[in-house]
Amino acid sequence: MQREVPETLYYDCPDCDDETIHDVLKGRMGKASLECTLKCTECGRTFATTIPLPKIIKMQVVISDGPVSERTVTEIEEDDIIAVEDEFFLEDGRRLRVCSIELPGDKRVKKSKASKVKMLWCQQFDNLTIKVTINNDRVSYSRRIPALPDDEFVIGNRLELEDMDCFIHAIKTREKLIQHGQAEARDIIRIYGKYGQKSYPVLDFEDDVEDF
Repeated sequence: MQREVPETLYYDCPDCDDETIHDVLKGRMGKASLECTLKCTECGRTFATTIPLPKIIKMQVVISDGPVSERTVTEIEEDDIIAVEDEFFLEDGRRLRVCSIELPGDKRVKKSKASKVKMLWCQQFDNLTIKVTINNDRVSYSRRIPALPDDEFVIGNRLELEDMDCFIHAIKTREKLIQHGQAEARDIIRIYGKYGQKSYPVLDFEDDVEDF
């Protein structure tokens, strides 16, 4: 496992006199330690320090891919902070999103230090399926479209489906319903569109006409 400078970590704050979450403002990874500048998220204290590198532990992972589930193991540093909706890659290249974090005693939390986690419940996140509702006066149609997590959908854009087209007029994300702007597929729960007649390209046969 190749070590990278983390964005956040748990560390003893000299002002809080407690182990708190710190943002890593800058850092340099050595063979056995991390030289970094930290900022406590509780009190705001900023300071430079050298931290011995944490151990790498095995993490149990359950992966859901539609109706299919499998169990595997990944490696992670014991001090890493894991949160629901975090995304990470397995060693085989698959992208996962954390759906639930299980601690000993079947306790579920939204965020935890890796060393305290019993099991990660994840969704395979390489290809998504987005629900689309199309309104045509008094009739509504339901469709599903494939998308990559980074794909953006913009209000007002034409969405081309197999049997009909629609113009996006609203997008329901995990946080709110938006009617202006855009959203990434990873955040979308449902797209709402207004029916548009299916468009087909017009073929120009003039160049194919042979002179006799």
